[in-house]
Amino acid sequence: MKKFRKVLDGLSSSSQGAVASPSCSSAAGTPSSPQDINVQETLLSENFHICKTVRHGFPYQPTCLAFDPVQKILAIGSRTGGIRILGRPGVDCYSQHESGAAVLQLQFLINEGALVTACADDTLHLWNLRQRRPAILHSLKFNRRGSRFATSPFQSKWLYVGTERGTHIVNIESFVLSGYVIMWNKAIELATKAHPGPVVHLSDSPKDECKLLIGFESGTVVQWDLRAKKVDFRIYYDEAIHSVSWHHEGKQFMCSHSDGSLTMWNLRNTARPIQITYPHGKILKEGRKEACKPILKVEYKTSRNSNEPYVIFSGGLSYDKAGGRRPTLTIMHGKAITVLEMDHPIVEFLVLCDTPYSNKIQDPFPIFENPYPMDIHESPVTCTAYFAECPPDVIPVLYSVGAKQKKTGYSHKVRNSS
Repeated sequence: MKKFRKVLDGLSSSSQGAVASPSCSSAAGTPSSPQDINVQETLLSENFHICKTVRHGFPYQPTCLAFDPVQKILAIGSRTGGIRILGRPGVDCYSQHESGAAVLQLQFLINEGALVTACADDTLHLWNLRQRRPAILHSLKFNRRGSRFATSPFQSKWLYVGTERGTHIVNIESFVLSGYVIMWNKAIELATKAHPGPVVHLSDSPKDECKLLIGFESGTVVQWDLRAKKVDFRIYYDEAIHSVSWHHEGKQFMCSHSDGSLTMWNLRNTARPIQITYPHGKILKEGRKEACKPILKVEYKTSRNSNEPYVIFSGGLSYDKAGGRRPTLTIMHGKAITVLEMDHPIVEFLVLCDTPYSNKIQDPFPIFENPYPMDIHESPVTCTAYFAECPPDVIPVLYSVGAKQKKTGYSHKVRNSS
């Protein structure tokens, strides 16, 4: 027994309280006295070290999501700087930012084997996913400018980055800032001296990739002509903007706001919205609008099988209703409204579409069967145990736990994805 302790001395001292495997004590037996056993020493302390052997389940403390519709892979960022990448069963890898800063946004360079991460320490990172273990190729620090939103259109060589001061353009190949900067005071009218807030949305027009839509937190939306270096139009709204989503034809777009409203804007006349809706709010007897929570994100999608678009959003419940209800995701399709109640707060949601092109009909996927056998969330490990010489039929049983029988009515697109 004394010699076993000698073997693990280096491990126990370096692990700062790590628990030794119970197999060691069981192998030693339970003699009446430590002097009664004589074990031939064959292992040394340098044969042992602590390392992570496996990760399982949805990442702990998730912060953001991204999806590559061509490669069919999902990236999940976490509050501790981790990135989890999932694909078909068996495609699963984990990487960690050395800084440990929270990942605020993820952006795939679609079908390029690359991923951009924006972290809470105002740093952008370009990850190479083509190798067995993802690694950072380039990093870019935004000193005192605070990167708030980043996007790269499909097959573009440029990354647009929104900050508190304006919009910067990064060359993806070299990952350095270009000299082209759209400062906030150039985007708004000269007569307007108030700062419009940080950039919260950036997207190119589905009709023209040289038209950049910039959304400011205060409610101002600007379309900037990248060639002419001037503003095409400006939109001013009284409520703060949380997200913007284009119709695939590029003639109109939808905004979600802090008062629980959705506004629809048409490019033919940007003086006022063509539609204002409060999906979960009612008009009270006094004519006042029912107070609602912010709609944090909206997705505006079209389908070949229906003339009615899909509007998917999170939040927006009235304060009276929200008190006794779970977090919700709402799907509006024509006059039909479906409210999905979640067990936990909604951090982010994605609408999986059939095409990476923003100017094509998106055809959001129908319901699909989970390709993984179990829905387990990763959490801090508080206890571990080691079992030796398990019966050979135990492992297959563990794999089958939670597996669902083949059912009908599910999408085949996700099941056949890689």
